[in-house]
Amino acid sequence: MSVPADAIVAEGAPSSPPRARTAPDGSLLQSTPSNRGLSAASKQLEIHGVGKVALTPWVIEDVCKAKECEADEMLEYLLWRASEKPNGPHTPGEHVLLDRCLRKVLPICNGEGTKNKKFPASDIRAALTEYTKCTLETDLYAPFVKASNTALACLDGLKINGMREHGSDQVQMFFQRNDPNVIPQHHAGHTSGRKPDVVVLPFVNDSPYFEEARLGHWDDHVGSLDSKAPMPTHWKDVLSVFEFKRVSSMNPPPETYSLSEYKAPKRKFLKIGKDGKELDEGPAKQPQQVPVSEQAKLAEPAPLRRSTREATRSDTQAKSGSSLKRASEADSDTRSSKRTKTEQSEPHATVQTALYAAEMLSVNIAVKYVISFIVIGDEIWIRYYDRQGLISVGGFNFVQDLPRLLVLLYALQRFQLEDWGRNTEFKPTLKGDDIKSHTVKVDGKELTLDNEERVTPFCLGGRGTDVMDVICEKLKREKPADETEGGMIAKLYWAEETRVSEEDILKHVKRVAEQDEAVRGHVPTLLLSKKFTTLSTSTIRKALGLEDPTKGSRTLFLLVFKKLSPIKELQNDELWNAWRQCVLCHYVLWKAGIHHRDVSCENLMYYRLNGKVIGVLNDYDLASLKTSKNPLGYERTGTIPFMAIDLLVANSRDGTVKHLYRHDMESFIWVFIWICFQYEDGRLQLQGPLDAWAKVDASGCAEKKRGFLGAPPEPLGMTHLDRVLTFAGFLNTRQGARDSNKVNLRASEKRLDRVLADSTLDTSQIAELQQKIKQLEIDVIEQSDDAAFRDFAATIGFKSNDVDVIVSRVRPF
Repeated sequence: MSVPADAIVAEGAPSSPPRARTAPDGSLLQSTPSNRGLSAASKQLEIHGVGKVALTPWVIEDVCKAKECEADEMLEYLLWRASEKPNGPHTPGEHVLLDRCLRKVLPICNGEGTKNKKFPASDIRAALTEYTKCTLETDLYAPFVKASNTALACLDGLKINGMREHGSDQVQMFFQRNDPNVIPQHHAGHTSGRKPDVVVLPFVNDSPYFEEARLGHWDDHVGSLDSKAPMPTHWKDVLSVFEFKRVSSMNPPPETYSLSEYKAPKRKFLKIGKDGKELDEGPAKQPQQVPVSEQAKLAEPAPLRRSTREATRSDTQAKSGSSLKRASEADSDTRSSKRTKTEQSEPHATVQTALYAAEMLSVNIAVKYVISFIVIGDEIWIRYYDRQGLISVGGFNFVQDLPRLLVLLYALQRFQLEDWGRNTEFKPTLKGDDIKSHTVKVDGKELTLDNEERVTPFCLGGRGTDVMDVICEKLKREKPADETEGGMIAKLYWAEETRVSEEDILKHVKRVAEQDEAVRGHVPTLLLSKKFTTLSTSTIRKALGLEDPTKGSRTLFLLVFKKLSPIKELQNDELWNAWRQCVLCHYVLWKAGIHHRDVSCENLMYYRLNGKVIGVLNDYDLASLKTSKNPLGYERTGTIPFMAIDLLVANSRDGTVKHLYRHDMESFIWVFIWICFQYEDGRLQLQGPLDAWAKVDASGCAEKKRGFLGAPPEPLGMTHLDRVLTFAGFLNTRQGARDSNKVNLRASEKRLDRVLADSTLDTSQIAELQQKIKQLEIDVIEQSDDAAFRDFAATIGFKSNDVDVIVSRVRPF
């Protein structure tokens, strides 16, 4: 028998006796560890904005988790991507292409081997000589740009066995100073304005990806670059960024370059700590030599042994006096004050570069990765960002080791758009300098994705979920009218490959919905799906020989659903009814073995049917099946303001606390409280009373929630104030009882230890303590899911008889 949620009215309900939970396999996670980086903050951008100060703590978390890679490994990989067979075999540790290319670029380093009169190779060394004499950071940009563009001109057409002969016609990259130009982008009602120092841009006369076709020839355009050159106005046109910091002094280039072994700088990987300050990496460790595999497809007769270069800088020469770069947000900082603040007030270069990477990952749809660079004095570091995380590459001195810089530029020059991380399966339609829409073909159907109302993610790792309206006439004709009425939306996200896919989860959800009225009509309608199997983020990690390359690996999914509206738009009884429907749907699914585990304001939706509001429990990409073995994945991106207090403490965020039904139950309550306090007439208030919950980390939010439960505010005129106060009391009582029982149990155990250690044993006292401990051990055992639901159902107005029916009728699938 099915019981509609609307038919249930208030009445008390008894709790079931407590039951002990089965201890989980120690080799498995108890719950998915929580993401603590920028993707966690991106859930509440509308509150804390996109400013540097607000986002720095979150970005630091991402930067500190970077995987490290040797410079020569990355250079070899980039060359492989730029080779004639980029999809062929690649073996970590082999530097066949790198050795070959270093030999070929050496004459250019020494001012020889090119016939380009506009860009003589000798200008590279001359520009680097000027570069090493600069004392101000802003003076570094022009000579670096000149040296790099001259090198590109000299490298174009350089024939190297196995490599693409010319630069990409799709891109035709060039370097240009950007500072002090502000590049804006809109995120959740805020506009960021960041100022990368030097940018890499495309020069193309005709391209579907870039609006402003450049006139003339690459040589003419690049040769005439000056302060009046057109600046980028949109992040979509930026291929890469270079962030600079000056040092007190640099050695000039050597008179003659020769090939040398890789030499790591003192700050090999440019590490920072959780406080955002640079770490002392100690003496630089040189990479161990890896035997060359006999399987190399492009192997030379003899491996190159690079000799020591003829002129090197002293290993002991200290670098200091990093330039004091001002913040990137135009609305909060002026360039004139760039060097007036102390270094401690500025984020580290790794953080600034990460913010630029987040802009580039968000602006174009389904971006696979971003490559950016940090330049401190005469040393350069490559940074590779994708949804699995950051790969930090060992730095090198590009003035003293110019051949490696030219090999890097040689590879990048030959990159097609795909090699720059752009996803060319999604074809853009431009409207001025903005992207109006994208088209993509899935199973013979052409989808048009509306970019103008797109919800853009602003994050580095994680799912990077894009949501946008979609039009597909063929799909609309194939589906029943009620499934597409009101429109369709597309969801693009990078899912962990080890998880049960959302599509598979929804198949189980559909089976439960066919049998139970509490679920039927209260779950999303999936219309189309596609997994992009060739886009695994583990590919580069395997190629680089990184440890655990598949741990946390992600791939791109596209799902199309019937369009819904967010429940936060509702008010009064409509909000209450839709919310309760979602609560009931969630419990039935949980009892059936489908655990949602990500209840949030964004995941509760609704639609109208015959004038009646129907609540929908949405978004199952973090859900798990009870029957699956360790289906939890390696990281979850919960929305901190809605997470249960017990999941916000340190050990829970590491995945050592099992995710229980009561945790999702508590999330439902926080969602309701949040909407009541933060929204007015269906709109987010400019300054909400609970904004602080979104501006702190998980531990800080837990403390604020505890404070709220102890003394909830009582705003005048709040429609659901009685329910909010009831919920606060409900959670406070439960939280207090759990905390009290745990403390009392620990205290009794300690007291028993002390009594047992006493030479004069009091047997009656021992028996009394043992009995007390036994009772406390019973008290700390978790309630059954049914008991927790019964208590919750009584609090939100469900009849006990109807609850009995619900609890008894649901069986795991």
